[in-house]
Order: sequence, then structure tokens, then C-alpha cells
Amino acid sequence: MPTPVQDVRRLHRRLVLRALRDHGPQPRADLARRLALSPTTMTKVVGQLLDEGLVAEGATDGAGTRVGRPSTEVRLRTGARHVIGVQVGAGTVRLGRCDLKARPLEVRSFAFDLAGEPPERVVRRIADAAAALAGDRLLGIGVAAPGPVDPGQRRNVLSVNLGWRDVAFADPLERALGVPAVVDHNVRAMALAEARYGDTGGADPLLYVYVRTGVGAGLVIGGQPFRSGAHGVTELGHLRVVERGRPCACGASGCLETVAAEPYLAERARALLGRDSQDPLTDLAEAAHGGDGRAAAVLDELVDRLATGLASAVNLLNPALILLGGAFRTAPEPVFDLVRDALRGRAFPVLRDSVQVRRATLGPDAGVVGSAAVALDRLFYDA
Repeated sequence: MPTPVQDVRRLHRRLVLRALRDHGPQPRADLARRLALSPTTMTKVVGQLLDEGLVAEGATDGAGTRVGRPSTEVRLRTGARHVIGVQVGAGTVRLGRCDLKARPLEVRSFAFDLAGEPPERVVRRIADAAAALAGDRLLGIGVAAPGPVDPGQRRNVLSVNLGWRDVAFADPLERALGVPAVVDHNVRAMALAEARYGDTGGADPLLYVYVRTGVGAGLVIGGQPFRSGAHGVTELGHLRVVERGRPCACGASGCLETVAAEPYLAERARALLGRDSQDPLTDLAEAAHGGDGRAAAVLDELVDRLATGLASAVNLLNPALILLGGAFRTAPEPVFDLVRDALRGRAFPVLRDSVQVRRATLGPDAGVVGSAAVALDRLFYDA
């Protein structure tokens, strides 16, 4: 069992690593002031991290608080260790080897048959693909799972869109790779990644909404992912927005994701445009902009129902920033204007002026970055 002195040293180590992650290279003196640590303590911590190869020091002109004079900065060696981030989607897996700031260095993907391939086989394929990426400086592996996870973050408890229940990820991956594994809800992982590594300006609280096969949400408050109850999920997609609406995979009817997720948008785009669409939201928006009244009506309906769900989240959670990802990653900016206007008409008056709605910033690898961020928090920055 660690002694009190060892606990304090580990705390100081975590504080320094997080400060370098969040604020970039800094002179030792600035780090000490930022963290309220003595120069002697800072020297010991930095010395240990230098010995482990996790940080480096170098002279930079004009760095630090003494403007214009050379200063020696401590910086995180982001390539010193790696994690593997895994995003599990509806029929696809995307995984990547990531550095200490969750930046993907190498990304791979594979498809699987939802109907004919059991989840245990998919997990084995993930283990094989991860082993090919691992290298010799691997800290661990994070999995962004499509649904609630158990409190220990070992299993995917339920994925209604995949038809999976109680799927073990951590145990078989740890056996195969010999490193720790951690599992989290996929959209909460993306929300954490945006808060840690995205271009969000430090907005807090941050609500991330991911529209793809379903509609998921993740919330970050005070820099930490919000985990409520046993499974910590924020099921925005299963708010009822249509009375006597379409049946949902969850067993209810009229849920937001039945009228706002990509399968529904693809169905409507196919009926209106007479062809299959790889990006139905963008195609519908462009058709509406070109004067197609039917496409405009579908877009208005989507925006109306999405804004109804978002207004519930705003009124309950009061986020400073809502990021829309997934299908919205490539949507034209006028679609965001429509969502903002519709949300203003539904949110509580005091809150409507304090929340921004923007496009998610991390791009197509958001799930990989998110799962890597979860692994880094658990296995490195909080270890």
C-alpha cells in the first residue's frame, strides 16, 4: 500500500502532467506558481519525469514570464507513450494508436456483419487489429462503446441499435494485449475528447450531441465527464418528441432518434431525391437551398424535433456550448443557423442567450480520440 509520502508524490506528478497537457510547455518557475508547489518540489517532480522520458527541457526565446529573454521550458514528450482508442459503431470499428494528447498516429478500420457476427467475435477482431498497432510503449486501450457501460467500465451493458447486451470488452482485450483496458459510453468519450483536446475555448459545461445511427449525448462539467446513476448515460435520443410516433429500438415510440438519426434522414432523402445518399443531411440541405420545397419541409421537421430535444437538455443542464457531431460534421452552416433559431424559441429565456451551438471540432476520428482520451485519463493523467 502506498505511503502518505508516495501519495503526495503521485499527486504532484499528476498535477504537472495535466498542466503540461492543458497549458503547453512552461518554465519550471511558471509551473511551480501555477500549481502552488515549491521550487524544490518542482525540481524533484520534473527530474523524475525526465528520468522516465515523459518530459523534455529546452531553451526557447521569449518563453515564460520574462518576455524577450531566453527561458528553459518543460514540455510533454507526447510520443513517449501510446494508447489505442477504439470506436465501435453500427457495423464498423475504427481504431487508432494515439499519443499522449490523444492525437491519432495510425488509424485502421474494419466492417462487421451486425446480423451474422456475434459480439464476441468482433471483440476478438478488435484485439487482433489492436495488437498490430500496439508497439512497445503501449499504456493501454480505451473502447468507446455504443451504449451504457457497467460502473467498473469493463462491459457494454446494452446497445439497442446493435442488439448487443452485456458484452465484455476489457477482460478479453487485457488478456490479448497484456495492458489495461477501459470502456466508456461512446458519446461521453467524444465529449471528453472535445473538452480536453478540441477547439472549444474552455466552454463549461459542454454538451456533445452525436447524430448517426442513433442520437447520443455526452456532458462534461468542470472538466470531468458527467456520469449519473449506475451507468452514467445521458439518453437524449430517447426523449419522446412525437406523440404516437414511430416505434423505437428501445421499446418506446416517438423517440428523437426515430425522426432525427441518419437512417430516417436517408429514408427521406431516398424518397425525395430518388437515390441513395451517403450524406443525407447535406443532400437534403442542398436540395432545400436549391428551392425544393419538400426537402425544405423535411429539414424544418428535423430541426423542429432536434431543437425540442436540445431545449430539454438546455433547460435541465444549462450547457455553455452544444457541439453537434456525426451527421452534422459535414452539414452546411445554414443548418446550424436553423437549429440555433429553433432552439432560441424553446429554451428558457435566461438560458437561451448563454448557450452556443457549434459544429464538433475533432472530425471523423472523434470516436478514436474520445476512447484514447478515456484511456489516458484513467491510465496516465489520473494514474
